[in-house]
Amino acid sequence: MTVKQRSERKKYGKRRRYNANAGILLVTVVVLCFAAIMGVRMQTLRVTAQEYEEQVAALQEELEAEEERESELAESKAYVQTREYIEKIARERLGLVGEDETVVKPSDD
Repeated sequence: MTVKQRSERKKYGKRRRYNANAGILLVTVVVLCFAAIMGVRMQTLRVTAQEYEEQVAALQEELEAEEERESELAESKAYVQTREYIEKIARERLGLVGEDETVVKPSDD
């Protein structure tokens, strides 16, 4: 092997090491960029998930309030259909009395 061949081999070996190092560096940069993008994306998803959880909690409270209102309306509907309610309204608004009741009015003296 001549000196010229050795120097060419050394040169080729350095170039080969340089290409390998550049490849490793490139892969490392790509992986780091990918990791950074994924980190940012994960944070965004966490914020979105938290917003959705808050929205679910607010809707759950609203649902409970509407269910309570529904039960109150059901009770009111049942009361309105009773004889007691009908008689009360007849007396208050229409001035009616029962068959076995007598009306006593104060005198206008």
